[in-house]
Amino acid sequence: MTKIDFMGKRKYFYIVSILVMVIGLISYFVQGFNYDIDFTGGTVLEINLHKVPTAQEISELEKLTKQITGTQTPIVRKVEDGKKIMINAHEVHGKKKTELSKQTRDKLFAEIAKKYNLKKEDLISYQNVGAVVSSELKSQAIWAVVIASILMLIYIAIRFEFRFGTTAVVALIHDLLIVLTVYTLFRIPLNSTFIAAVLTVLGYSINDTIVVFDRIRENRRIAGKMDLKDLVNLSMNQTIGRSIATAMSVIIVLVVLYIMGVQSIKEFAFPLLIGVISGTYSSIFIATALWFDWELSTRKKKLQAKPKRA
Repeated sequence: MTKIDFMGKRKYFYIVSILVMVIGLISYFVQGFNYDIDFTGGTVLEINLHKVPTAQEISELEKLTKQITGTQTPIVRKVEDGKKIMINAHEVHGKKKTELSKQTRDKLFAEIAKKYNLKKEDLISYQNVGAVVSSELKSQAIWAVVIASILMLIYIAIRFEFRFGTTAVVALIHDLLIVLTVYTLFRIPLNSTFIAAVLTVLGYSINDTIVVFDRIRENRRIAGKMDLKDLVNLSMNQTIGRSIATAMSVIIVLVVLYIMGVQSIKEFAFPLLIGVISGTYSSIFIATALWFDWELSTRKKKLQAKPKRA
């Protein structure tokens, strides 16, 4: 068993998390999120190129789409065997983003068909996503995260105590902000798959946090009047090996999925990968540290409130 003074170093953990989130906040105000069509509305075109496009060709297709449609950040990605592509784009009218008109859609496909010598039937399908649908999806995504967090808070408060529940939910918000920081920083498209991945991450992270809290509660019952700092450090040293081993096994699987998987699998695996790393970090270094500071503050207040003997 390790003998690391986690609580003695907790300020460094706070600083690291705050720095990452500040970077994310700056990035958000500078460039915002790269919302996929699921959130902005627009049109999805599926085209059969009959060949696997290179990275250079994908970049050229994105430039062509931007030139014809006016989309600031069009998304072109390979699907299935790699010979088919999906293009996510929209038209901009003032501040409003709409699906592509038939004229714009036909013009875009005509240019791509000319470049790759395609026929009319190579435009496999197109789908319009209205702004109303995308707005509802945004609202539902936010509510999903809020409801999940509230239910977890209630469960942990009943299972353990209110302070455990509150700090666990704060750690979940920390994980969500870290994942969002990565997405805004690297301009990764935000789509409906991201929401499913985030909810999965929240479930994984809370499970990891509960393991540490359960050990603290168990040691507090056994150790009696052990110093709070020693109690928390002991509990964390007892569980860190299990937490890291579990995280590493999940990370290895996710890395393989990301490298070997098709585009839809990659879109799900990447936020999971970032979330599992952040969740493991927050469970060990943030949630427990926050609970320790809160518990320490409560004990000090109780001592100060006690009447002094004459």
